[in-house]
Amino acid sequence: MKTSVERVDDTTVKLSVTVEAERVGAAIDAAARRLGTEVRVPGFRPGRVPRRVLESRIGKGAVVQEAAREALPGFYAEAARAEDLAVVGPPEFSVDTFEDGKDAAFAATVEVLPVFDVPNYAGLQVPHPDWEVTDTELAQQLDALRERFAELGTVERPLQAGDYAVITVTASRDGQKVEEASVEDLLYAVPEPAPEGDEQVSELDRNLLGAQPGAVLRFRDTLGTDYGDLAGQELDFTALVKQVKAKRLPELDDDFAITASEYDTIHELRDALGAQLAAQKKAYARQALRGEVVEAVCALVEVPLPESLVNDDLRFRVNRIAAQAKEYDMSLESYLAAAGQDAESLVDELREEARRTVKGRLVVDAVGREVGITVSEADVGAEIGRQAARLGRPPEELAKVMTTPDRIAGLVSDVFRRKAIDHLVESVQVLSAPPEDPASDEPAATGEPGEPDEPDGPEGAPSNSSR
Repeated sequence: MKTSVERVDDTTVKLSVTVEAERVGAAIDAAARRLGTEVRVPGFRPGRVPRRVLESRIGKGAVVQEAAREALPGFYAEAARAEDLAVVGPPEFSVDTFEDGKDAAFAATVEVLPVFDVPNYAGLQVPHPDWEVTDTELAQQLDALRERFAELGTVERPLQAGDYAVITVTASRDGQKVEEASVEDLLYAVPEPAPEGDEQVSELDRNLLGAQPGAVLRFRDTLGTDYGDLAGQELDFTALVKQVKAKRLPELDDDFAITASEYDTIHELRDALGAQLAAQKKAYARQALRGEVVEAVCALVEVPLPESLVNDDLRFRVNRIAAQAKEYDMSLESYLAAAGQDAESLVDELREEARRTVKGRLVVDAVGREVGITVSEADVGAEIGRQAARLGRPPEELAKVMTTPDRIAGLVSDVFRRKAIDHLVESVQVLSAPPEDPASDEPAATGEPGEPDEPDGPEGAPSNSSR
């Protein structure tokens, strides 16, 4: 076999291949034997049809075409290995010659990893993400705790956002009651007012705001998808507001601390919540720092991006959103409409995210290769242990899933990139970092394919094992 490579652009090459006539003939013979088991020829048992008879039956060209279809991928893979090409996409074949008794000549145009210089990141200054707890954040935590212990009390005033209404709703069509859409003594939470023109808001929500106890509300509305066979039908509704109830939040005092926690005073509760919030915020900030460092290093270099890698990552992101829509029993279009987005703007947004992610992976991989990072069995085992702890599953159980032939390469790539990012974080100058906590041995979080912790970072999206 003879091979040569011509660069088409920064991410594409043309691989020209010549294969010896003997190997071409063997490929045609193999194709003829296989076709002989499928084509029925009177007088011959399957698999016993001579090649000349088969060719007279289906045509010599059909046999050669089948041989080329079967053999070219193998010849191409052998040639790519011989040229040490880091292929990242499927090839496009152009066949010049493939016939019995002659050398085969074909070309494969394929995307490869780009070649670029790793930037000088030593001493690069990267601000640490905010890690200090503010008074406002602590107050929000306390308010959230108060909400959990809030009680509802009846009030004599119009309904406001955040109130609860006890209502009886009667649905009818042509004067006949529709039982499936009617309900008595429903405790209904009144939401915040929706923006003007928001078509997703129910007519009940529109009418409840400002309604007095005892009010009778009449309106028409269309039933949603959660009404099964009735979905999409427009009905007449009558809603009787029986009571207006408002939340009563407990006072922030020692009695509340005793009721809501293991602490005896509000000061102890506040300190404990502050410490817990500080630990969480530092953990998130440490993880966010890894993404910030990768972005800062990426900003130092221009990297040509193979479109196949970008499209693979984009497909992953779109499929993830489609799966979320399916969980709500909605089409992707309906799901996007509910979120105030259209498909075109979403794809544009996700494509930019995909490009950032692919660039991050390429830069991190290049750094890892340059500094000689390796992945040992112990590294893989430790990664499985971290993933198991994060997912709350036994390591042995997760190992069976993550070390299958179709996933082990991705797992190794994740570990490789984790170690490369560890090196980057240690090599740059982090500004305004929190003081070291000697008591903390919490490992940094990591993403796995399909369940990323860093959705926009190189550790987070689907792994590409090409390095």
